[in-house]
Amino acid sequence: MKLGYIRVSTREQNIDRQIQELFKYGIEERALFIDHTSGKDFNRPQYEALKQYCRNGDELYIHELDRLGRSKKLIFEELNFFKEAGVIVRILDIPTTLTDFTVHNEMSKTIMDMINNLLLEVLSTLAEQELLKLHKRQREGIDAAKEKGVQFGRPKKYDFINKEEYDKFSYTYNLWKNNHITAVEAFTSLGVCKTTFYARVKQYEAINEKNKPTD
Repeated sequence: MKLGYIRVSTREQNIDRQIQELFKYGIEERALFIDHTSGKDFNRPQYEALKQYCRNGDELYIHELDRLGRSKKLIFEELNFFKEAGVIVRILDIPTTLTDFTVHNEMSKTIMDMINNLLLEVLSTLAEQELLKLHKRQREGIDAAKEKGVQFGRPKKYDFINKEEYDKFSYTYNLWKNNHITAVEAFTSLGVCKTTFYARVKQYEAINEKNKPTD
């Protein structure tokens, strides 16, 4: 049976091009396995389903080698899995893998195997290097943003931004604490929700307790 594997990194990426190319090789839509995830490893639901589904004598078509994966070591481990399972892997951007070995003698088959292995070595190295470069660019971008003061990670919802905000909260807190206004009036005047108000009360009281002079 002819099977097809497609991978894109996000759901926003278009898979039509890969699908149309695989259709040209006689692969039916029901035989397509499609993942929307990173190629850094092989923990992918549809890929795992494909490995369970394929049988000895099947042919697996993949549009490009980096659609299979981007880790050189893992790529070769997966290719070896299919080889041992008797599944022929055909990668469209490595045309020699599309060769029908049944019409070649043993010498020709050996030569083609050598060529395929060489191409796989080169392309898997390039795929891995692209992933490393992507990570490097992301790291550089994050570092540059941090130098400009951009904050990453979950925002600190209840931090006081500056002294003016702290003083405003302190004034409102004291009005509320001395029963001059209700809690609803307090958090409404501060422009925050009930949850945020009480979280800031807790933080404010902790700050005051910490700064309280000791005897």
